[in-house]
Amino acid sequence: MPPLFSVAQQTELAAAKADSIIKSYVIMAMAAGLVPSPLVDMVAVTVIEVNMIAELAQLYRFPVPNKLVSYKVLISLAGGIGTVYLSAKFTYLIKTMPLVGHAIYLGALSLSGGISVYAVGKIFQKHFESGGTFLSSDNAVLRDYFKQKQKEGRKLVPEMLAESR
Repeated sequence: MPPLFSVAQQTELAAAKADSIIKSYVIMAMAAGLVPSPLVDMVAVTVIEVNMIAELAQLYRFPVPNKLVSYKVLISLAGGIGTVYLSAKFTYLIKTMPLVGHAIYLGALSLSGGISVYAVGKIFQKHFESGGTFLSSDNAVLRDYFKQKQKEGRKLVPEMLAESR
């Protein structure tokens, strides 16, 4: 019996499913950003990213890349320390703005978490679609791709939120 879908169709279906998975985790991260604690947000976004990576690995029939995920967690936590520190310093200033300060603060946390999850999801999607070789690329290539996906996420994440309502 011939396969139901060609290889190209299977690739398209997997990419569409991956995009859907990433979108659902972006929405979760944005919801986690509404908790008014940068430390809780950082931990929640890290857990969300790890779960998303595991689901993407399953979709593409790859074992969960535990070593890569461990590095990702360490980088997120180490990178988040500065964000938490600065956030704590500026939170007071932003929240003192009458009426809108707290909303701006929560919106910024929410968007930054969603953008982070989007970029990480796209990196792992590309990694799995490449047969598991993309993350072994040159660091400059990874950095550039991550920056590109962050920029893309800044545009798409608010649209995702609007679509989910």
